[in-house]
Amino acid sequence: MTTALPISTPIAPSSSHSMPAACSLSVPSGAPAVRPASLPTPGVAAPSLSAQPPRERAAATGASRSSPPLRSAAPLPRSTSERILLGRDRIRSAAEAGQRIRSYEVALDLDLSEFHFARLFRAAFGSSPHVYYDEVRAERARALLHEGLTEGEVARRIGFRRPAELRALLSKRGSTPPSAEEAEPSDASAE
Repeated sequence: MTTALPISTPIAPSSSHSMPAACSLSVPSGAPAVRPASLPTPGVAAPSLSAQPPRERAAATGASRSSPPLRSAAPLPRSTSERILLGRDRIRSAAEAGQRIRSYEVALDLDLSEFHFARLFRAAFGSSPHVYYDEVRAERARALLHEGLTEGEVARRIGFRRPAELRALLSKRGSTPPSAEEAEPSDASAE
């Protein structure tokens, strides 16, 4: 004869697993009830947030390291060209705000694979998402430098830690920072 023993398992509120809240276990009568190691013990704390994937953990804790917010509640556009335009807008807004964004994050939000998104982006705009992100940052940096801000202030505003990173970006994207231009003697002043 077997006896059904109810086993209730605490479920974390943001758990991505779809386990039932209670299940029964059949145990032969007279045999001691042995709890499987995979089931949590009653009264023991639920699994910690560290067991969750990073995106769910960030959403559950509300913590975000200068990364752009997760996908909005608005439905995705149906056409691929509208999705690519939305992806470009997200990359531009993150670059102008000095936030880090990765192409796989944008692709995930647009329900596309990372590589398919990169191929479509390059076909539509002539450069990869990363190059576009760098170009927007360089454009913003040039505008801020033109306003008279120092290299350090500009570097922090566009998301760099050091002015050397800003100089590297500007030299890679085809312009030199004003301090380097001022240091070079011009032909007109030499005469």
